Amino acid sequence: MDNRIFKKIMVTAMTAVMLFAFTGCGKGGDVSGLDRSSIVIEKDGKIVSTIIEDFAENYYDTAELQEMTENEINAFIVSKGEGAAEFDSLEKDGSKVKMVIKFGNAEDYSEFNSESLSYVTISDAIITGKIDVNNLLDVNGAPADAEKAASLVNEHVVITGSKNIVAFPYKIKYVSPGVKIVDKYMVDLSETADGSTSYIVLNK
Repeated sequence: MDNRIFKKIMVTAMTAVMLFAFTGCGKGGDVSGLDRSSIVIEKDGKIVSTIIEDFAENYYDTAELQEMTENEINAFIVSKGEGAAEFDSLEKDGSKVKMVIKFGNAEDYSEFNSESLSYVTISDAIITGKIDVNNLLDVNGAPADAEKAASLVNEHVVITGSKNIVAFPYKIKYVSPGVKIVDKYMVDLSETADGSTSYIVLNK
């Protein structure tokens, strides 16, 4: 499972069989129609993480799961400060449990979940060696033009090792190979290679 903190909690609470089903592609950056775990990046840089997992056995207690999650979040807040994370909701629908956790920024999400996630300008990503703009594809799957790629320095890019659905506040301009574009504001990273890093350049 990509979201390691949730895995840690679920292992404590139960032995889960993790099943994912994609029931709809959503519209724009809206993930409400999904039956899969997702990450939403908001305009102000805050992150909304929705975790959807199998929770079929009736004797497993969602209240206990919520308490453990809140304890993890509170410990994280003590370490990082107010606003770093916030428990939003937990609900059970049939055999599925859906948990929503909000984070102050991509760095907070990344640290809490032990999963890489950055939301920076292309220029910052280039300086830190996190991206090669010559290895990008446009929304039609064609290699990015060299001159256009060189002019991207002020655009924003999402860099992540996630294999979930990721939704954005701005339209997608370029992606790295292996990224599946769901619509203008959303990608599916489930088919990216294990251990790989995905890049999504936004038209901000």
